Amino acid sequence: MVHRFGEYELDVAAGELRRRGRAVEIQPKPLALLVLLVREHGRVVSAREIRDELWPGTTVTPASLSRAVSHARRAIGDTNRGALIRSVSRRGYRFCGELVDAEAARALPEVQPERDRASVFVGREDELARLGRAWAETAAGRGGVALVTGAAGIGKTRLLERFASDAAARGARVLTGRSRAGDGVPPFWLWTQVLRQLRDEDTGDQTAELGELLPELASDSDRSRFRVLDATSRALVRASRARPLLVLLEDLQWADPPSLRLLEHLSFELGGEPILVVASVRNEFRERGHPLDRTLGVLRQQERTAELALVAFSRREVAALLGRVLGRPAPTDLSSEVFARTEGVPLFLREAIRLLAERGVLDEPERLPRAGIALPGRALDLIGRALDTLSEPARALVAAAAVLGRDFALDAAAEVADVSLEAALDSLDDAARAGVAEASPDDTGAWRFTHALFREAAYAAISAGERVRLHLRAARWLEHVHATSPEAAMAELAHHHHRALALGDPARALEWALRAAEQAARLGAWEQAAQHYEQAVAAVGHARPVDPERRLSVLLALGEACRLSGERTRRREVLVQALDLARSLGLVDELARAAIAFSDLQDWGIRDAQARGAVTEALAALGDAPSVARARLLTRLAYFDVLHDAYVESRPIARQAVALAREAGDPEALQDALYVLHFAIGGPDHVDERARLGDETVRVGAASPAADRALISLVDLASDRMMLGDRVAANALRARADAIGGEHPTPAMRWHKGVYDTGLALLEGRFEHVRPLSEQALLVGRRAEHPYARSVHGGQRALLAQERGDFAGVLSVWEPVLGAVEGPLHWLAAKVARARLAVGRVEEARAQFESLAKDDFADVPRNLRWTATLVELAFLCAELDDVARAKPLHDLLAPFEHQHAVMPIVVFYGGPARFALARLCETLGRRDDALALCDEARTSAVELGARPTQARVALRLGLLSAPRDRRRAKAALAESAKLAGELGMAAVAAEARAALEALA
Repeated sequence: MVHRFGEYELDVAAGELRRRGRAVEIQPKPLALLVLLVREHGRVVSAREIRDELWPGTTVTPASLSRAVSHARRAIGDTNRGALIRSVSRRGYRFCGELVDAEAARALPEVQPERDRASVFVGREDELARLGRAWAETAAGRGGVALVTGAAGIGKTRLLERFASDAAARGARVLTGRSRAGDGVPPFWLWTQVLRQLRDEDTGDQTAELGELLPELASDSDRSRFRVLDATSRALVRASRARPLLVLLEDLQWADPPSLRLLEHLSFELGGEPILVVASVRNEFRERGHPLDRTLGVLRQQERTAELALVAFSRREVAALLGRVLGRPAPTDLSSEVFARTEGVPLFLREAIRLLAERGVLDEPERLPRAGIALPGRALDLIGRALDTLSEPARALVAAAAVLGRDFALDAAAEVADVSLEAALDSLDDAARAGVAEASPDDTGAWRFTHALFREAAYAAISAGERVRLHLRAARWLEHVHATSPEAAMAELAHHHHRALALGDPARALEWALRAAEQAARLGAWEQAAQHYEQAVAAVGHARPVDPERRLSVLLALGEACRLSGERTRRREVLVQALDLARSLGLVDELARAAIAFSDLQDWGIRDAQARGAVTEALAALGDAPSVARARLLTRLAYFDVLHDAYVESRPIARQAVALAREAGDPEALQDALYVLHFAIGGPDHVDERARLGDETVRVGAASPAADRALISLVDLASDRMMLGDRVAANALRARADAIGGEHPTPAMRWHKGVYDTGLALLEGRFEHVRPLSEQALLVGRRAEHPYARSVHGGQRALLAQERGDFAGVLSVWEPVLGAVEGPLHWLAAKVARARLAVGRVEEARAQFESLAKDDFADVPRNLRWTATLVELAFLCAELDDVARAKPLHDLLAPFEHQHAVMPIVVFYGGPARFALARLCETLGRRDDALALCDEARTSAVELGARPTQARVALRLGLLSAPRDRRRAKAALAESAKLAGELGMAAVAAEARAALEALA
């Protein structure tokens, strides 16, 4: 990818920095630093993270990093020390430049080729069908007029272009005339363009006649005008006898009156001629007596005039358009955001898509910025022109209305603008004539901006000081109107008081912000709750004197709202402030609360030294006395120990946390402690204890207020039941997770459910559902800022490729991450070795297997991933035909033959342990044992609903049975061939069919 910022381009693939197209000399480490910061654009990258990336496995001094930063700044002309590469005190560095994807920008020129524009045309099926029928009638000698009407930017021109292309392919001769806005347009300008095209394309007698006619078009005398009307009609009719004509007239609202008269004249001639005139007309306010109104009246009286009124695209059509651009179904969040910002208006859609492409979002739709889409200036020119036509009183009234929002009441706008109702109504009439605002048909006191962008442009034009005054008036008006029942207006009150802080009362702003936040939290609207808590933090900062304890309380509430809304980065920033403030104030309980909130159990699998340090500090400050806070801190300490592979050490700490939480009777603390203890004793052992913990978790989760972590526990328990082959129990737990999540689950809840469901689709062989489910889960996971969102998505892609026999695809995903320091490292290494073996890289696969088999596989952690890892190693061992390693592997796995290889939550399924044991027995020459285990594995796969695994096991069962029982072998091979064929597992199906043919 090539990133552009200012005069510079950073070509990541080429490892080159360029300025105005010329390479800039830069050393490798500063270049690597620049690549890292640009890649993480907008995020503060810690010094430790930079050191790990630039100097992996090496200890360097802070001076080395400072030199790299200095050289990088010098290379990109960042002489102001921080304009582009900003140093964030005690946290790290952030790249603050405005980035553009240079490749995408080059691929999208200002005016796209016609073929590119046509390739993304969607919607308007009904309109195209009607125009198509009109053309069929025209080709048969029955012409007419079609009027395409609609608001500015609604896609009239685009529809005409598409229809013209279709009609030309069906034999039409297309002639086009375009009106020009403004004065100085010559008469008959529309038809001058049409006749010039006709003259330039024709030869023979008509060319000379047209040459004589064209000068007359510029004449304004009545006699010449009549001649023009008649002669132009005759010229078009004659031309249509050789080939049917399609005449496109764009923007009739700007057409000169003579051109309109000629159109009226022609409309009476078309009924018996192969000529179709299609004209676009903008719906806008026109003064009484406008020439176009007469023309439209004449045309609408004609029997062969059709009118097509265009409206904005629906949400479905926007999604279809994005799908055509992406080449695959658009993520729901992307289509929803684009629809919300553009309201389906094609003009704004085009600009939004252009902007998203330039920023690289269309390459990775999950990168849709949380702030959404802001359209560029050229798309807003249309908006600006309409606002510029307003009178000064109307502009002031529209500004006041813009402060209130897109929908506003007449009396509210009048109050905020400080004018009478009558004056406000006059101004709104002015705005309505300009197409800026419209009254509600049901309530004369209710108004709205005709498009959200009119409201935004009007608001942007207000000076900073005037905005503050207008917001303060709005706040006071709302308090007056809703004095007795403010619940319906709390969010508005919080918003206006926040915007008016420079002049208003911080205490009132704080009160309304907190009330609005609590109201949003009760409704589960965590994003909105976080927004209101941010307003509360600002209000506390404006109060004099500042109350640090009140600030700490609000910060803690904001941190929790950010956690539930999935804003991980912001949550950590807020809670660092809370930790510092609690520490400075000596408030032990608040320090513990901040440390607990900072250590989010939803992150599963991330080593976090900063969070662990906060937990140990809070434990030391809290002391040894039993308490709920101590139980919750111990829970997190045990969790961090598990992540550092200190499983044995973590277990007594987790058990202590469970005991304290039980004693305290706190369901939330107990739920968390049970989850971590279940995590700590994960693996092939402790199955009975984990089952008991699971039953208790289900009971406690029903009473816990922390539904998000209860849901994660339930999905984890469902994975456990899948590991034991109990699909019914797993389904019941998954359904319970849906019930706990409710109608409005948090982003983290949605992600956990999404990755589980994607894994289930892989397990069941619903391969056509895997990609959309995985893409949606990735989008939600990125929004929730889950640390494992990308890697889980990559794993799902790799497993789908594996199921389809695409081992090169497997390696393309997993080989680049083989050196990771966190995650299922041994399982991943075994998967990569199997893929390498499948593509013929035998020696690499064997060397990797030898590394994993060190000390008879003693290095494989005996944790919740152990069974899945051993199963993969067993398959690898059999595929390598390694007899020596088969025996110790068999002995390790045999006690757990009833289990299935299932990665918790993500459900990365590897098959029944019995199938892996069967392959080992086959390697050891124990054919009878292999047959028996294969038979049992097939039954297990059927009971679990694992159809791809069933196909593989049936294939192996058939091959093993063939020497002794041909009938049984044929049945198994036929089952495999049929099932694999249905699932699209081509390699398995081919092998099964070949084996069947050999037995015939």
